[in-house]
Amino acid sequence: MIDKLPEMTPPDVLWTAVLDQNIIHPLQTIGETAIAATQPSGPAPEHGSLQAVSLADGVLRWRHDFEFALVSGMQAYRLHAEQKDILVVAVSSSDFLKGEGAVLAFDEVGEIYWRWQGVGGQHYAAPVVVNRQVVVAGGKSLLIISPEQEGDDVERITLPATASLSAPSVHDGVAYVPCRGPELLAVELAGGVRWHFQYPGGKRDWLDKTPVLANDLVFAASSLGMLYALDRASGNLQWKTAVGENRPLGQPIIHEGRLFVGHRDGLDALDAHNGRTLWTFSTKRPVSAAPLILHDTLYVTDENHFFHALDLKTGAVRWQYELPRRIETPPLLTASSLLIADRGGNIVALERPLIPDAKSETAADTAQTKEEKRKAAHTFNEQNQPLKAAELWVELGELEQAAAAYEVGEAWQDAADLWQRLDRYGKRAKALARHALAMSKQDIDDEEKAAVWEKAARAFAESGEKKSRLKAELEIARYRQQAILTVAIEPESEMILNAWSRLNFTVHNEGFGPARRLHVSLKDDRFEGQTARTQTIITLQPERDYGHWLDVVPRAYGSDVPMQLVIEYADKANNIHTLERTFYLEVKPETGLLSLSSQPDPSTGTQELAELPQVDGRDLYELREKLTDYFSKDELTDIIFELGLRAGDFSERLSAMAREMVIGLAENGRLDELIAICQERRPKVDW
Repeated sequence: MIDKLPEMTPPDVLWTAVLDQNIIHPLQTIGETAIAATQPSGPAPEHGSLQAVSLADGVLRWRHDFEFALVSGMQAYRLHAEQKDILVVAVSSSDFLKGEGAVLAFDEVGEIYWRWQGVGGQHYAAPVVVNRQVVVAGGKSLLIISPEQEGDDVERITLPATASLSAPSVHDGVAYVPCRGPELLAVELAGGVRWHFQYPGGKRDWLDKTPVLANDLVFAASSLGMLYALDRASGNLQWKTAVGENRPLGQPIIHEGRLFVGHRDGLDALDAHNGRTLWTFSTKRPVSAAPLILHDTLYVTDENHFFHALDLKTGAVRWQYELPRRIETPPLLTASSLLIADRGGNIVALERPLIPDAKSETAADTAQTKEEKRKAAHTFNEQNQPLKAAELWVELGELEQAAAAYEVGEAWQDAADLWQRLDRYGKRAKALARHALAMSKQDIDDEEKAAVWEKAARAFAESGEKKSRLKAELEIARYRQQAILTVAIEPESEMILNAWSRLNFTVHNEGFGPARRLHVSLKDDRFEGQTARTQTIITLQPERDYGHWLDVVPRAYGSDVPMQLVIEYADKANNIHTLERTFYLEVKPETGLLSLSSQPDPSTGTQELAELPQVDGRDLYELREKLTDYFSKDELTDIIFELGLRAGDFSERLSAMAREMVIGLAENGRLDELIAICQERRPKVDW
């Protein structure tokens, strides 16, 4: 390596863009586009936006506005198989009655790639993308969204504390969730809280920044100036140190055993092993954003309008650059530039800083080296040395060959890592299962065996292989001596809308350990219950059943009215588990309620939309299009129930469901009822 002298003056400005709103989150890039999350100035903004500018010249490419919702955070990621960049965005409602929270994905031209919206969700934290799944917190829930899979697209884990709007850190199947309080959670993505760190803080003392992971430690920054280092496995406190004099800290980062964290008076470099301060860089106003490290330079923004380049080892200033407004977001390095953005909407692209050059190599030398490695890899294969061959295939960038060679050599974990890089999730899951099976035969403790099966279970879930996932979860339960609960329900008699019914249910433990303090409760506004929660069961041992009942009143009717039961219990280690199960029950209407059928009347036939172009001056085709544009299938199902109709009479597909609703209601003179509901739920749409 040939080191160049560090630059002592700011790089040249390539372009400047001025947006019309405040920039509130770190910039992201997808392809050749930079994305800024913006909102109007003022104490209580109601509407947020995404604004996209060209990385080449800063010209605005597109803009997407959110009504009564603000951006909570965003993350870009790469779909390698599709050769496509995607931006995942979480938004939170700014008005409980008018706005809704959601998680969306945008492509580079601003088109919505997919959208997920949970029923009743108002606030979602900044998202994290792991293996094409989106991990996002919302209130006291951690959601794992699989938007590209068929069937169930979300898993929900109940949290014992309220999550903040900062992104969790996710590593090796565990999410470390920052909270709106003096606590931090470690949550298994397979379900269950691993540990819950708490300290005696006040109402203003939150661990609300994204935690930082390094080796066996988790670092959490307090809103009152404390920095905590916790053991990743147990959550036990290793050390703590005061940094910010009872004021909020910036987002910390770690590099080669040193923590860098901003505070009210500047930025400190700390020894990550003990919290000792190594050096301090002073500023006139707070450093609230995470710094950026490039080679031997630390790039720091502050709220005094300045962008600083510091010597990484000493904190000495190399150069500074001033923007018109205070800077609250970190710098962003792209392939051709270094972007900085201030609060007022100014984005400046600086020329990418110099870094050391690698020793040059001629094209002929490179080609010759690659051919020699390829021949050597084939020779290792012939000599039955697949692991050596795999290493060469990796160096050559031929990852599929390398993964196959690792499998021949039974290096299943290495194979799984490569299949993941290739977006081959089915092969990755099978490799992890083989790895778990091999580990199960080794002389290691049961917890280690359970942990590797846990990875396999998550991989099968990602690839949509339900049966294999269940088998892996069975192994996890076996090694951890956990309960596996199933529940069956049976109405005692015919269920009638708005009439009391008794539901008998049986909980069976088919696992390997007891379920303690078990109880069952109802969680669905389509049913109300006098006995909404069972008495606590002391213990349900393996291979035992427990029978009980719930008294409920159905508030919706149809052939398949969904009802959610929540089963809560503690395992032998006293960890709390929550299971949600949905059952579909037949509920008959009260006498006199209208039932619309989606099936055509054989005597008259059902008219298509094209044959009913207008009713009462309304274009039915346009109405159907608006229903599919502005409502999800679950929301349309709720509207069906509100209209007193049978959900089972309508198609499962969204477009067909909307078409059948419009036709049926038009034929029965009930379009005004539908329009009234739509106007109430989407008041900004011209119905």
